[in-house]
Amino acid sequence: MELPVKFDEVLLPKKGIDMEKWCVVACDQFTSQPAYWEKLAAFVGDEPSALNLIYPECYLSDKPQERIAKIIDNMNDYLGKDLFRSVDDGLILVERTTAHGNKRYGLMMIVDLTQYSFKPEDKALIRATEGTVIERIPPRVKIRENCPLELPHILLLIDDEKRSVIEPHIGSAKNELLYDTDLNMGGGHIKGYHVKDRAAVESALKQLLKDSTEKYGEPLLFAVGDGNHSLATAKACYKEDNPHSKYALVEVENIYDEGILFEPIHRVVYPKDVNDFVAKFTAAVTGPVESKLFIGGKESKLALPENSIEGVDKVQKFIDAYLKENGGSLDYIHGENDLKEICAKDGGVGIVLKPMDKGTLFSYIVKNGVLPRKTFSMGEADEKRYYVEARKIK
Repeated sequence: MELPVKFDEVLLPKKGIDMEKWCVVACDQFTSQPAYWEKLAAFVGDEPSALNLIYPECYLSDKPQERIAKIIDNMNDYLGKDLFRSVDDGLILVERTTAHGNKRYGLMMIVDLTQYSFKPEDKALIRATEGTVIERIPPRVKIRENCPLELPHILLLIDDEKRSVIEPHIGSAKNELLYDTDLNMGGGHIKGYHVKDRAAVESALKQLLKDSTEKYGEPLLFAVGDGNHSLATAKACYKEDNPHSKYALVEVENIYDEGILFEPIHRVVYPKDVNDFVAKFTAAVTGPVESKLFIGGKESKLALPENSIEGVDKVQKFIDAYLKENGGSLDYIHGENDLKEICAKDGGVGIVLKPMDKGTLFSYIVKNGVLPRKTFSMGEADEKRYYVEARKIK
C-alpha cells in the first residue's frame, strides 16, 4: 500500500530574521482574548512574522475581505523580497519545549489530501478524530483558496508504540540544526533539525501502516490531533489543475511521546437565563466524578460520568439541545485558568471537563468513527503548535 506522504520543498525564514517574532501560535487559539493578539502585534511591530500571514480566528467577523486581501499581499511581498530559505525534502524534526517544561517531538511531512477524510465510513488512511462542522469550512476556504503559501498548525498522530518513526532521529549526529529560538507570549522554546535519513523514515512508516492493519483489522496511519478543520479546508481547496493543492504540510507526532498531553477542552456557555441553564444542566448531567462550574466569578461543584468521553458527549448534547431551544452561545476554551478568567469577566457559565486516556484514541476511532466534538486538545493554548514552516501551494 502506497504511503499518503511525500517529501518535498518546505520553506523557512531566512537566517537573520528574528525567529522569536516570526513564530506565532495557532490561529484558532485565544479566540475570546483579543488582548493576546494585540500584545503579540505590538511585540512583532514591523518585523517579518507569520502573524502577517495568518488570520487569527479572534477576528473572523472583523472585515474579513480586507484582512484576507492583506494576508495575500503580505505572502506575495515576503516571497518577492526573498525572505525564505528552502529545505529540499522538507523532513524537519521539531523539538518543542513548552513553558510548563514538557518536551515533545514531531516530523514535518507533506500528506496526500485524497487519502484524508472526515467521514468515518470512508476508512481513510488519514482520519479526523472529531466531527467536522461543515459550516466552518467555507470561511476558511476563502482565506486559503487564493493564498500562495500555507503555514500549518495541523498535528497528525501516529500509533507508534515501538517508537520507530520519529524517535530514532532524536539527537542524531546526522541532523543539521535549522532553527533554535524562544517562543513569544510564553510559548516556551523550539528547535528544528533537517533529518538526512529519509529512507529510514519511509521504511518505518510503511511498517507502521502494515502493523495498523494487523492491529485494527483495517489500515489507519494518521489520526488528526489538531487542525482538523484546516485539513478539511485544504481538501476542499484541492483542484486537479493545481498539483500543489493535492497536499498539505503537517507535523506528525507519536501518541506515545511522553511530552504529548491530552488536555480537556472546557465549555463556556452564555445562556439567556443563567439560573435556568445551570439548574437544568446539573439535573441532566450527573455521575461520580467531581468537577467544577464557574458561574460568573463564582465556583461551584459539578458531577460528571466516570468515563471522560461519555462525559464530554453528555455535556455537549445537553448544551446543543438547550441552546437550540432557548438561544444563547457557546465557546470552547483551552485551559482552566483562562476559563475562570473569561467567566469572571463576561458572566458566562464555565464547565470544567476531564482529560481522556490518549492510549485509547486509535481504537476508539476505528470502533466509533469520531470522538464527541472537542473532546481533547493536545495541551493548553500556549502549548499549541507555533507557525514556523511554510509551503508553496500555488
